[in-house]
Amino acid sequence: MNERYRWKAVLCTAFLLVFGGCSISAEAQVSISPVRVDLSDQRSKTVVQISNQQDTTASYQVEVVAWSQTDTQREVYSPTEEIVAVPPLFTLQPGQEQIVRIGMLTEADPLVERSYRMFVTELASPQEQEQQTSGVNMRLRLGIPVFVAPNAPPNATLDHFDSEQVDGQLFMHLRNSGNTHVRISEVQYLGQGMEEPRTESAAIYILSGQTAYVPVELGDGDDKGKVTIVTDTLGSVEYELSAAN
Repeated sequence: MNERYRWKAVLCTAFLLVFGGCSISAEAQVSISPVRVDLSDQRSKTVVQISNQQDTTASYQVEVVAWSQTDTQREVYSPTEEIVAVPPLFTLQPGQEQIVRIGMLTEADPLVERSYRMFVTELASPQEQEQQTSGVNMRLRLGIPVFVAPNAPPNATLDHFDSEQVDGQLFMHLRNSGNTHVRISEVQYLGQGMEEPRTESAAIYILSGQTAYVPVELGDGDDKGKVTIVTDTLGSVEYELSAAN
């Protein structure tokens, strides 16, 4: 595996860890609940609550973008008119809450889940903008997944087709060949001679038809054993490892 895949996998894991709970509270500045939106033709709209946890007034921008991934695990975002968030701009006093309405403007795909992200960006105050020479200062930006279920029965897979070891860390290359995403919440490794598995928390999304390099912490000299991938969709999936390539 090329070294660039390692830091991409680590960055992806770190970025998505904030979406593991029921709400996001970033450095006690803003709270978002829920942290994931699920829509379908039967449930075409919902609400997200955003509250200002600061002791000062803050303004926010809300934007929904289409979300895809590449084979090198790069996150790709692009404009979309398929999902709308209202209101897109608002200002909150300390402790104040805003309800943002999320709705579908198109029907769901017949076969494959559609993926989006809703980004909430805290904007700089007018005074802060005056102090800048150009541009708009974005003080905080958080994103939550938005999924639109397909009309076809949902299914997901998690196939392991190779592994690479870099500096004592194993990277499992997994592919989701199903029509909905897989979210990995935990990675367990049980090496030869180990009585208890080594467990690492994760929050890695693998979208439909995409692949990901999933990091597995190994002990010194380990290259065989059992890896258990805990997912929200498929439950626990086990893989037997031979010597890493």
